[in-house]
Amino acid sequence: MRDAMANLPIPSRLLATLVILLGALVAPHSANLSPMVVGAFYCAALWRLLALSRPTLIPGRWVLLLLMLGGMATVVFSTGIRDGRLTGTALLVVMVGLKLLELKARRDMHVTIFLGYFLVLTQFLYNQTLGLAIYMFCGVIGLLAVQIGLNRVHIDSRQQLVYTLRVAGGALPLALVIFVLFPRLETPLWGINTASAVTGISGEMTLGNIGELSQSDATAFRVRFDGDVPPPAARYWRGPVLWHTDGRRWTAGRRPVRPEQVEGVSPNAIVYEVTLEPTGEYWLFGLDIVTSTPPSTFLNRDFSLVGDQRVNKRFTYRAASDPDYRVATMTQGERLRGLQLPDEIAPRVSQLVKQWMAESDPDQPLQVVEKALRYFRQQPFVYTLSPGVIEGDPLDTFLFETRRGFCEHYAGSFTQLMRMAGIPARVVVGYQGGEKNPHAEHWVVRQSDAHAWSEVWVPGRGWWRVDPTAAIAPERVERSIDPGLSQDGDEIVFSGDNSGLLRVVWLNARWMADAVDLNWHRWVVGFTAERQQSLLRQYGLSDLQGIGLGIALLIGGLVAVGSVYLISKLPRPRRGDPLPAIWQRLVRKLRRAGLTVDDWQGPDTVCSNAIVRFPDAADQLAAINRMYVKLRYGRQSDRSLVSALYKRVAQLKLR
Repeated sequence: MRDAMANLPIPSRLLATLVILLGALVAPHSANLSPMVVGAFYCAALWRLLALSRPTLIPGRWVLLLLMLGGMATVVFSTGIRDGRLTGTALLVVMVGLKLLELKARRDMHVTIFLGYFLVLTQFLYNQTLGLAIYMFCGVIGLLAVQIGLNRVHIDSRQQLVYTLRVAGGALPLALVIFVLFPRLETPLWGINTASAVTGISGEMTLGNIGELSQSDATAFRVRFDGDVPPPAARYWRGPVLWHTDGRRWTAGRRPVRPEQVEGVSPNAIVYEVTLEPTGEYWLFGLDIVTSTPPSTFLNRDFSLVGDQRVNKRFTYRAASDPDYRVATMTQGERLRGLQLPDEIAPRVSQLVKQWMAESDPDQPLQVVEKALRYFRQQPFVYTLSPGVIEGDPLDTFLFETRRGFCEHYAGSFTQLMRMAGIPARVVVGYQGGEKNPHAEHWVVRQSDAHAWSEVWVPGRGWWRVDPTAAIAPERVERSIDPGLSQDGDEIVFSGDNSGLLRVVWLNARWMADAVDLNWHRWVVGFTAERQQSLLRQYGLSDLQGIGLGIALLIGGLVAVGSVYLISKLPRPRRGDPLPAIWQRLVRKLRRAGLTVDDWQGPDTVCSNAIVRFPDAADQLAAINRMYVKLRYGRQSDRSLVSALYKRVAQLKLR
């Protein structure tokens, strides 16, 4: 059937609304696409807006052809056609802009609106945050409103919005059924890896890099514990282990290979779920020592958790750790790596270590460990985010001159001292601590919780964790750093001072936003096949898979559509209908003037009797009758006519 309205002229108001709406939908792509691509779209959109008042500005066919070639060249040169996602998005943006320049009939508007829906989808290839989802949902509502307006002869913005919300509300139950029951992929379609710049623990440690990272308040990962929450002293989130040093820089050395898996889960194991923010690295983080690894991960020889792929998007995994597990074996190669030292050692440092060794039992390495920690406690060391630049020999300068440093200074220097004493030692970097979200069940570990500690080899006990930073600042283990209050050059300020109304309000708002963000990821973005089955199990539908899930989807869809249809057929009161009130006002006015009006009489009868009784107001009464009948029994509502009727009844004079 041919659409009678397809070739009707486009109302300028609708066209202007669509252009502005598409401009708003393209705006977030400014962070993803080349400025040339986004600029080309906005130039075309501005051109079309100017053409609304001057139609002669609309380009002809040959000009459009040249613009199309120019747009394609812009896409090729700006994206390089290396990334299909980027190239496809850029091409869509440019073509939508050019499409605006050739809009002539309502049919073209419909095509452009559908391209607008594709624009919305492309945004989620780059960003899946709740804020963007709300923004795009508003954009979809706007596109739908314009689409509904195209199917109406007269445009009434208020009525258009009401119809749009009704359509969206009617579609919501079916959308929810499809979202929950549609067979899921292990990885959501929009979960394409991104290579955007991220921050976090890397595979090396230099003097100052963890301190710089700790000045960030960004979330590193969130944790939900299945049972009891381990105390702060046990919340060491293990990352890469660093063996080789040149005095200033620590690295992991050669890439470790897979070890034998830790079998079995201890009754004391801590089970938890981690939602890790993108790091761009292979490292994952788990409590010491991970004994149950998530899929697509493994433990390397250093018992660090490593993924098969780089973490370029938010990643959720479950793991279990045994706090009592001890790594009790050390190979000859590990011993050699654990005793490696820089080429040059300052005499003062050598003399200090020799003194500790002379005062200790050679069979009791922990005595040397205790002397080193006592040295850090008794000397005027400062725990600070701004230690300054260390010139000359880093270890000698730090131990005897500056004595200012962050955890990497203490962990690195302590590990070197142990190696000089003949005790194998290594550095472990990761995170320590975390804060409980008071409005949710999870804990938040921030970049400001980045930490470094040491492990020393103790015969009979295996690798033994020693945190030399705790000798300087014991609060570091119990409380997180407040990067906002830790001023440059001053000692570190730990979190916990939540006084002040504005600060309390701000912190609570931030915690609530964090809870909403995590649940958005858990139940929408990260709603994978595993989580879908977990949800179905809660309602006794764990057997629904394959065909069973398809049948459930079909039945659920029919129920949703049927429910919406039945609700739409329920009788509804004519709320907000002004005509009965206006009519009753006229009837009261006639009765007060002496005319008998029965309730069963219609408008023609009442107005005819009134004209006979009040001939001076015959014209007004006739107009009132025409307007009322048109509004009451006509097929269209006209708010301006209702207002005019109200004024005529109010101004009616009866003598």
